[in-house]
Amino acid sequence: MEKKLDLKNIVLIGRTFSEYYRMFDIHNISKNERILDVASGVSSFCAEARTLGYDVTASDRIYSFSVKDIEEKCTKDLEITMTKMEEIKDLYKWKYFKSIKHLKEHRKKAYEAFIWDFKQNSKAEYVTTEYPKSYFKDKQFNIALVSHFLFMYDEHLDYEFHKRVIEELVRITSKEIRVFPIVNLKCEKSLFVDKLIEDGCFSKYEIKTVKVNYEFVKGGNEMLVIRVQ
Repeated sequence: MEKKLDLKNIVLIGRTFSEYYRMFDIHNISKNERILDVASGVSSFCAEARTLGYDVTASDRIYSFSVKDIEEKCTKDLEITMTKMEEIKDLYKWKYFKSIKHLKEHRKKAYEAFIWDFKQNSKAEYVTTEYPKSYFKDKQFNIALVSHFLFMYDEHLDYEFHKRVIEELVRITSKEIRVFPIVNLKCEKSLFVDKLIEDGCFSKYEIKTVKVNYEFVKGGNEMLVIRVQ
């Protein structure tokens, strides 16, 4: 039987600013840029980044739910995911995270920071968005970041869905779209990556993979960059 992170649905797992900083090469993004966090879930990136002076908007379908419902689901999802990871520990590099216990603590810290901030700013900074559709204006953002959504769930979200999400992000983004990771739940490069790069619908944009200074999944140290400017 092939090894993979066997998740039946998209889970609410939070990630922090320090992870985003490495996953997306945030060091080369100016604080003057308008940043959209796509399908951001319970990550604390938006909360932490705004504290540091970045202009970030988080977007996800879950923001229409109550704080209680969100907290219950992400707590349950974290337990399920960490349990399943015990069986496939060898697919990961335990450098940034020292152990599953350390990983769980980090993920818990992320969603707790999100929950606190969401209670304070749910109307202004967290926008309910049901991708692949959004109600953002054309070129409303300079940079769009897509963390652990596209490519990762290629068993659950087909290529047409991926394509429609990218088309929508091209509409609402003026400079660049960054997607991380480009590996799926089997810890393999998604077949949709090359398919997207070769898709004639995006031929006028520069699309490439870029290595980043973050690798938790073995071989998962690249992001897809789409320059739309």
